[in-house]
Formats: sequence, structure tokens, C-alpha cells
Amino acid sequence: MWIDGSRRRAARAVSVLTVSCLLASGAVQAEQGQYRSRVQITPPGEVSQGRVLSVEELEQQINALDDPYAKSSAGRHLARHYVEQKEYDKAVEYYRTALAARGLSDIANREMLRELAQVYLLSENYAAAAATLERALRIDLVPAPGDYLLLATAQYRLGNYVAVVAALDAMQGKRLTLDIAQMRQALALYYRAGAWGQCETLLLRLLELEPNNPDNWHQLAAVYLQQNKRRQALDQLVLAREKSVPFQASDLVLLVDLMAVNGNPYGAADTLRQALQSGETPANAANYRKLFELWFQARESRQASAALVQAARLSGDTELYLYLAQLQMEEENWQGMQQTMLAACANQLEDRYVSRANLFLGVSQLKLGDQEGARRSLINATLVGGAGAQAGQWLEYMGAEPATEDEARRVVGPCYGSEGKQRQVASRSTRAGAGRDATVADAGAEGEEFQFKTLPARRLFYAEYDMPLAELAAQLKPLAVKLGVSLVKSGGSADGPLQIIVPAGGEEGALQLAMPSRGSPRAGGQYRTRRTSPARAAYRIRQGSAGELAGAWLEFSGSLREAGYELSGEQRLVFLPPGGGDSDSVGVEMQIGIVE
Repeated sequence: MWIDGSRRRAARAVSVLTVSCLLASGAVQAEQGQYRSRVQITPPGEVSQGRVLSVEELEQQINALDDPYAKSSAGRHLARHYVEQKEYDKAVEYYRTALAARGLSDIANREMLRELAQVYLLSENYAAAAATLERALRIDLVPAPGDYLLLATAQYRLGNYVAVVAALDAMQGKRLTLDIAQMRQALALYYRAGAWGQCETLLLRLLELEPNNPDNWHQLAAVYLQQNKRRQALDQLVLAREKSVPFQASDLVLLVDLMAVNGNPYGAADTLRQALQSGETPANAANYRKLFELWFQARESRQASAALVQAARLSGDTELYLYLAQLQMEEENWQGMQQTMLAACANQLEDRYVSRANLFLGVSQLKLGDQEGARRSLINATLVGGAGAQAGQWLEYMGAEPATEDEARRVVGPCYGSEGKQRQVASRSTRAGAGRDATVADAGAEGEEFQFKTLPARRLFYAEYDMPLAELAAQLKPLAVKLGVSLVKSGGSADGPLQIIVPAGGEEGALQLAMPSRGSPRAGGQYRTRRTSPARAAYRIRQGSAGELAGAWLEFSGSLREAGYELSGEQRLVFLPPGGGDSDSVGVEMQIGIVE
């Protein structure tokens, strides 16, 4: 019995010694991310032979180990094994066993505490993770930034934002060196905790390290805004724009809004206009409505009206049509006002709009000499709520006969609602009283209607090409980009949409690719400048493929000649902002000069 017991004790002592040595070797491999599920035991004198100790056997023996080093090493090995197996409860148990044995150095204990904290984070035990990391930081060793970042992460998960900032500030206070990835992690945590001053400091440092990273520019502007530093945010974005930092659509809208709130609505409108023309922001109703509001604030009524027309067309929003009609009434643009209301009333209206729509239509009809149509529209406006009182005043002003019993029964006309009846407005042939940019419906050949406008004087920056229209249209995009870049380099800026022009008196086959400009651009190379005079033109909006432009243009000019109009020789294709849909479809306004 004594001999057997002695042998057992001796064998156990040998096992402890060899397990300790081999676990230490296994720990080195584990530090490199290689976890082993079996441990080789080599007793003294049998270097070339050995047996393998499985995880199960090691688990059975670990509690019997008396040597602290052996127990800590075995516990760490088992803990790492169970982390690999994603059995986090067992991993936690063996990390605790290894730490409680106190058999390893402070460096190894800190590493285990970090690993244990990450296991707690994986199992969403954030309080235990925070406590474990604080314990690791109390070890008298040079701290690492990763420990503070993990601690701040755990505190953020707990919702302890003050503790998040305290952990990150402690890291900054010890002047620890962070790499760029760690700086971004700290930035994200500071931002979520609302520590804007610390975010600003980090972003300024990141801008020094990564000046070409657009995120740094835009995030710094956002941080300035969080601190209500609107001027600094604007300056940041303007500088970024000057340095050609990429802008997303949302960044451009932010720049535009900041210009406006800092008292520069004209600059805001011009920036948004350029972004819409270049395609940097979507040419949708919301952006054109914003453009209208900005031009209106800048007291640029002509450009405000043009933007509002686009917003109304793209959205079909009756409210925008009514707003446009109000603006046109203030400008005494009666033909434009009537065309706006007919467009708004192309389909049945919501009942809440019927009264105001009939009021505006009636006023435009009255001013254009259509007394009968004006009387019916204004009577319609009195039959439903909204603008009845104003319509009554207009009826009194024009001395109209009272409504008959039949007329007072329901709304009848182009602007009708759920209880009304549609009736189209007869086309009228008149050019008298048209405003500067008014549209007039004239009867052409066989009843075809034409619309006319006065084109304002413009400065054009252009290049001339001797090629067919279809060929020029096929190369339009790269040539337009080149034209726009040359315009800016020459000291000007765009002041309207791209145009293809057949100049009056020009050489046969010569086409001009032109862009209205502001400033004083200089001619140079293939690019020239000229100033146009106000001119009368017939126009027609067309949507279709680029290959069909030449035929449609030719057909339009032919129909004008057949209707008896004398053409001036100048013809233009004005490209409208894209409205979505078929990518091969092009929207143009065909303009053909006429002699009156």
C-alpha cells in the first residue's frame, strides 16, 4: 500500500511538472492565436515518446493541481479552447480559475483580463466587462489604448456616457499614441457620448494625417454644427469645395442651407443651381422648390419663377402651381398665369384647391379680355370654401351678372373637384399684353397651337462644331463637361442650361454648343463669347431619345412656316434638367426665332 501510494504521488508530481512546462509552451502558441484541444505530456527521460492529454482529462485534473503556475496555465489554455468553441460560460469559468491561481506574471494576467473582458462583451455582460477592464488598468504596467477603448465601449453599452468620456479622456491624458483606426474608434465613441469638443480635436488631427479623406471634412462640419458653430461649419465646407473634396448630395444640400442661414441666399441658390445642372444633386421637385425659395429670398424673381415652374412640373403639386400663379399675378404675367392654372387643372383637383384655382384662372381670363370665361370661373370660386370672398369682389369689380340657378348648382370648368364637372377652356388667339416671358397659345395650321416667349438678352460661352446634330448629340456629355470646365477656368460661371444653337446667318451645318454665363469669361482656343439681344421665339417642350431631336426640330420649324410665321434664322435646343425615368430619354425646349 505504501509503495503503491508513493508511486501514485511520484507519478502525480511528474505529471504536474510536465504539464506545467508544456502548458507554458502551449500558451506561447495560444498567444499567436493557435488554440489546442489536446496537450502532450512527456515524462522525464522519455523525450522522444509522450502521451496526449485531452481537454477532458485536463479538466478532470485541473482542480487537483497544486502548483499555481501549472493551474493558471492550464486554466488559460482551457479558457481559450472554449472561446474558440464559442462556449463563453465555460471560458469565463476557466479564466477566473487561471486568475485566481495567481501563477502567471502581471503581463500574462493583464492579457487574460483583456481576453476575459472581450468574452463578457461577446456575451453582452457589459458591467462585468467594464469591471474586468478597470481591474486590468490597475495593474502597474504601461497601459495600452485598446484597454481604454474597450472600457469606453463597455460603458457605452451600459449607457454610462459620462464614464465613456472619462475613459477616453484618461487615455488622452496619458498621451498614449493611437493609430488612425483607434482614433476613429475614439471619435465614434466621443460622438455618441456628445463630447463635441473632443471630436473636434480628433478630427483636426485626422485632417492633418488624411487631408484627402472626405469623411474628415464633412464630419468636422457636422461637429461644428453640433456646437452651433454655423460660421465655422460653412467655412469648413466652402474650403472643402475649393479643394475639390468629393461631396455627396446631402453634403451639398447642407452647404446650401448653411449659406442661406449665414445670410447669403444668392450664393446658396447659385450653388444649388450648379449642383442641379451638373447632376451632383437629384433634379427632383424638393430641390427645385428649395431653389425657388432661395432665389425668392435673394429677390431674383425671374430665376425664382423658373425654379418654381420646374418644381411644379416635377411634383404635380397643386399647391406649387397656386403659389406660382400668385407670383405671376404679382408680376402681371397674365398669360403665364393662365397657362399655369390650366396645367394645375389638367386633372381633377382636391376640393380644398378648387376655389383658389378658379379665382386665379378667372383673374387671368379677365386680364386677357375673356369676360365670359372669367365670370364663370369666378362664380365657381364662390361655390366652394376658400377664396369665395375675393372672387365676389372681382365679380363686383367687373360688373358681372349674378349667377343663374344652373350656374350656382355646381362647379363647371377646367378647375373642378369631386362635385364638379370638367369643361375645357377654348383656345384664344392673342398676343397683346404678353409679359416679358409670357406664353401665348396661338392657332397655327389646322388648329395646331404654338407657344411664344421673349428670350432675354444673355451672354453665351460657346464652341462651334461643323457636324450633324445627331453626331453632336452623341458626343454631348464629354463636350459639355469640357465646355463647363473651360468656362470656369476662363473666369466665368454657368447662368443657365446647356444649349445647341443654329445661329442666324451662320454657315450651313455649323452648330454652337453654348452655355449662358455670368461674370466676364475670356475667349480662348476653340471657345468664344457673344451677347444675344432680346428676341421673340416659338417654343415647344419635347421628351424623347437624342437620335430623334433633329427630326422633331425640323418638323417644328416646318409647321411654323406652314402657319405663316416668318423665322428669324436662330434656333435653339435648350436641355432641361433630367427628371428621372428612361436614362436614354432627353428633355429639351425647342426654341425657334420668329419675326414679328
